[in-house]
Order: sequence, then structure tokens, then C-alpha cells
Amino acid sequence: MTVGEKLKNLRLQVKKTLKEEGEIFNVSLNTVYRWEHNLTVPGKTALKKIADFYNVSLEWLIYGNAEEENNNCDRHILNYENSAEQQLLYMFRKLSENNRYKILGYIEHMIIDDRRDRN
Repeated sequence: MTVGEKLKNLRLQVKKTLKEEGEIFNVSLNTVYRWEHNLTVPGKTALKKIADFYNVSLEWLIYGNAEEENNNCDRHILNYENSAEQQLLYMFRKLSENNRYKILGYIEHMIIDDRRDRN
């Protein structure tokens, strides 16, 4: 995936327009369009701001492999402002498959307990 494709995916996941993203990074709508269509590449300063804003590593943004891509992009499918959800998904993906099932079982029990407490 190119830098431009990553930028577009990240922007769409947080439901921002080209204009809004331009305002966030203090560039024109045309500049964001050119980044996303791989006509130009953001400079070092812009790349750092983008990585910080989307909470992805600069290395992933520029060189990212498929495994890192999934781990970083998926954090933004959830509400990007909800850091607890981001952190939970990020940590969950680092677990072995066996431990993922243990966590899912624990969460199911917690949900059942919460429902019981509400009734």
C-alpha cells in the first residue's frame, strides 16, 4: 500500500474531508488530494504531524508491512477519539490466539454479570 493510499484510508476512517484534513495539517485541499493520489509525497514535517495525528508510527506510514498495517489501521476503525478502545484492540492483537479466546471468555462473563446487575 502506498503512502497516499494509507493517508486516504486513515482520513476516511475518521470521516474527515479533504478540506478538513488540509486544515488540520495546515495545507490546501489540493495538497491533500495530491498526497492521496500519489502525485506528491508529504515532506518530513508533514509526515511527522500525520503520524502523530493518526497515532501511527512514521515507519509504518512510509515503509509499513502488512502485519503492521493491519495493527495500525484497525485502531482507527473504532472511534479514533476513544483511546480505551484503541488501546484494547492494539493489545488484543498482540496476544496469542489461545489468550485471545481466554480474554473473549472473560469479557462474555463480564457482560453477563453486568446484565444481571442491571436487572
